[in-house]
Amino acid sequence: MRMPHGSAAAPRGRAWRILAPLLVFAAIVAAVIGGFLLLYKQFWSPSAFAERYVEKIAAADAAGALALPGVTPQYDALEAIGRGTASEALLRSATLTSEITNIRAVRETEVDDDITEVAVQYELDGVARETVFRIEPLESDGLVPAWGFETSPLSVIDLTVRGSWRFSVNGFEIDKRQISPAGLEAEPLEPVSLLTFSPGDYDVAVDTAATVADPQTVTSTGLLDVMPLDIQTEPTSALTDVVQSSVDDYLDETCTTQNVLQPADCPFGFDTSWGIAQPDIEWSVAEYPRTALVPDGDSWKVSATSGTAHINLTVQCYAGGFITVDEDVFFTMVADVQVQDDGGVHITIDRQGEAPPSPNLCAWPQ
Repeated sequence: MRMPHGSAAAPRGRAWRILAPLLVFAAIVAAVIGGFLLLYKQFWSPSAFAERYVEKIAAADAAGALALPGVTPQYDALEAIGRGTASEALLRSATLTSEITNIRAVRETEVDDDITEVAVQYELDGVARETVFRIEPLESDGLVPAWGFETSPLSVIDLTVRGSWRFSVNGFEIDKRQISPAGLEAEPLEPVSLLTFSPGDYDVAVDTAATVADPQTVTSTGLLDVMPLDIQTEPTSALTDVVQSSVDDYLDETCTTQNVLQPADCPFGFDTSWGIAQPDIEWSVAEYPRTALVPDGDSWKVSATSGTAHINLTVQCYAGGFITVDEDVFFTMVADVQVQDDGGVHITIDRQGEAPPSPNLCAWPQ
C-alpha cells in the first residue's frame, strides 16, 4: 500500500524541530566556552596577568604596577636577601623612562605548590630580553580567577657613590642621607639599597658643582635580584679651581703670616741651628704648588706636589756678627680635601717628608 505523499518528510520535520534547538544550544555553549577561553587567555590567565604588569611598567604607571598583588615585597622576603631596609625612592613613575615594546608571554609552565611560571619576552631600550615571573592563584569572588606574584618582580640596586652625597637615577635627584637608614649619620661609603621595578634600565649619574660621573646603566630583569654598582666621581674644574685657590690662600693667610722659623701646620720651614734667628722673620711664596685632585675614599686628596717659599731674616752667628738671610725654600706637600654641602672646601695641608736642613750661612765668606 502506498504511503500518502509527504508522510516520510513529516518525521524528518519533527526530528529537525527537536534537533534544531539542541544544535543552537550546543552552538551557544560552544561560543560561550570559546569566548571564555579567549577571554581567559587574553585577560584572566597567569600570562595575561604578567603581561599586564609589564605593560604598566612600559606606560610608566608606577601606581598601577604597585597595585597589582604581590608586586610590593613583604619585609621577610627582603630580609631573606639581606635588604630589609631597601628604599622605595625609585618606585615612582619619574624613574620609569625605559622604552619597553613587543611585550608577549611566550611560555606558561605549572610548577609545584600551584605556582605558574610565565616567561615574558620584550624589547628593553631596543634589546631583546626575557623575564620569568612566578604567579600564584588568589581567592576569587566569582568565576574570574585572581592572580598575584608569588615572588615580587622588583630588584635591588646596591649603590656606592664616591665623592658625592648626591646622585641621580634616570634623572631623578637623590641625596643619600635622605634614603639611608642612618639619615644624617650615614657613612659616605656605606652602600644604599634601592628597590627598582623589573624590567627596566636605570642610569645612575652625578652632576654637582663639585663632582661629576658619567651615567652607568643597571639593567633590572630579575626577581629580587641584588645588583651592586660602585661609582667613582671626578672633580669638576670648579672644584679644582676652588682647591687651588684655597691652597694659595692657606699659604698666604696662615703660613706666611707666621713670623717664626717653622710655621705651624705648614709645609715649609727654615733651620738656623747654626745661629740665633732675630725676630724680623718674613715669609712669602715664590712659587705656588700646582694642585691635582685624586680620589681618597669618600673624598679627595691633593696628590704630592711642590712649591717654593721665600724667607727674609737676620741671624746672629755664634762666632759673632750678623748676616741677612734672603733665601728660597723648596717644599713638597699633600693635602686632604673635604667638600662641604655648600660647595666650599676644607683643606688640611701636610708636609710631604722632612724638610732638608738649611745650610750654615755663617760659615760662608762675609
